[in-house]
Amino acid sequence: MAFFDRLNEMAKTVSEKTNDSLEINKLIGEINLTKGNIQSFQRELGEHFWAKFVTGEQFDEEAMMICDKIVAAQDKIHGMEAQIAQIKAEGEARKAEREAERAERKAAEKAAEAEQAAERAGIEKEPVPVCAECGAVLAEGQKFCGECGKPVEK
Repeated sequence: MAFFDRLNEMAKTVSEKTNDSLEINKLIGEINLTKGNIQSFQRELGEHFWAKFVTGEQFDEEAMMICDKIVAAQDKIHGMEAQIAQIKAEGEARKAEREAERAERKAAEKAAEAEQAAERAGIEKEPVPVCAECGAVLAEGQKFCGECGKPVEK
C-alpha cells in the first residue's frame, strides 16, 4: 500500500506544480499584455505631442531635445533612402550595360555565322563595317559610332 500512497502523493505534487505553473504563465501573459498596452499608450502620447511640435508649439528644453533627435533620425532615414535609390539606379545601369554588351556579342556572333555560311556556300560577301576606334559593328550609312561616339571613317 505504501507504494500506491507514494504514487498518489507524487501525482498530487505534479498536479499542484502544473496548476501553479499554468497560473504563473497566465499571469505572466497578462503582465506582458499590460506592458504592451502601456507602450501603446506611450506611443499615443508621443504622437499627440509630436503633432503639436510639428505645428510649432514649444515645449520644455528636454522635450525639445527629444524632438530634435527625432528630426535628426528622420533626416538620417531620408539620406539612407536616397542611398538605396542611388544603389538601385547604379545596379539598373550596370544591368542595362550588360544587356547591351550581350546583344552586341550576339549580333557579332550572328554576323560571323552568316559570314561563315557565305564562305561555305562560296558566296563573296562584303566585309562588315566596324568602328576604327572601338571595333563596334556599324550600320550602313551610320555617321557616328553608337558605342564610342567617334565619327565613322569612310
